[in-house]
Amino acid sequence: MKYQSASQRDKPRRVLVVEDDVEVMRLLEELLVGHGYEVLKARNGVEAMVALTAAPPEPPHAVLLDLALPLESGVSVLSFLRSVMQSGLPVIVLTGSADLEAETAVRELGVSAYLRKPASPDKVLAAISRALG
Repeated sequence: MKYQSASQRDKPRRVLVVEDDVEVMRLLEELLVGHGYEVLKARNGVEAMVALTAAPPEPPHAVLLDLALPLESGVSVLSFLRSVMQSGLPVIVLTGSADLEAETAVRELGVSAYLRKPASPDKVLAAISRALG
């Protein structure tokens, strides 16, 4: 599958990865950094909301979001992003959750892609590349 890595652009693109599984976070970070992305990390829904509101000098360009998170769910994070922050930031859901109600909710809130774990590295990279245009 063809996709444009962040290293093919002028500046690295920042992706906020919201994932509570330490091993999955490590693998995603390696994948994204290896393709030229800058990775911001959040291990639960509250950390994600804080990262989105107190982003470094430049906010993330996209969010890679798990739905089954401690403290606040991925649905809550996306709702916060869309309603409170009124942001159209691209969000790619990457989840092992089979909760159809949550899937419907995030699709209604607006996601760029909805991927189920385990998703291949090519699918993850392609979804991010498409979301970033």
